[in-house]
Amino acid sequence: MALAIEQLFGIKLSKREGLRNKVGSFMRNGLIVYNDQLIVERNSRAIPRDQLTTLHNAVIIQALLPDPKKVKKVFEDQAFRQNMAKLFSALLLGRRSIVDISLLKPEVARFLGVLSGTTNLREERLANPFETLPQLVLDGPLDLLQAILAQNSSLSSGDAMMVHYLEGNLEAAWDSAQQMSTTDPRLLQYRDLIEREYRAAKEFDDLLDFLQ
Repeated sequence: MALAIEQLFGIKLSKREGLRNKVGSFMRNGLIVYNDQLIVERNSRAIPRDQLTTLHNAVIIQALLPDPKKVKKVFEDQAFRQNMAKLFSALLLGRRSIVDISLLKPEVARFLGVLSGTTNLREERLANPFETLPQLVLDGPLDLLQAILAQNSSLSSGDAMMVHYLEGNLEAAWDSAQQMSTTDPRLLQYRDLIEREYRAAKEFDDLLDFLQ
């Protein structure tokens, strides 16, 4: 695993515990197939060459989508992938940086172009839109989306809604959606999506309460 990350990003994984744990999540949930090896009397996980593109893309996507289950879903569910591509577009386009992490404009366009398409993400590598991987800058308890929320108390309700949703906080996303006043059809589409998911989750919780 460490050798693969160094080959892809030039990063010594042994010095990046946070990134190592995040990469390990892809192996635990089955997104990355690996071989267990015994090297110098300790377990090591070797990533086959045909998994390198998947690993590369997963690391890039996880910079914006912290939940490893959702990262895996981007690879497996085309409709979900398209929704995430639209949300990423709203967060990245028109910005020079996010929480002091510089964005590379041509790479942002290439990243979004491939992600919003239908090419196999296990075969075609995404461009890295970040000058420095957010997982390196924020190698601690905060991920990029949490840092955006922490540093931008003046976020619009629409931006906050999308960030909370990507972070996996559906209730906070729903709260922001209720405060949003806009005629932007894109934001209205996201609000409808969040409200549908929130209602479905609420109905499920109510059913569980009823059955207890």
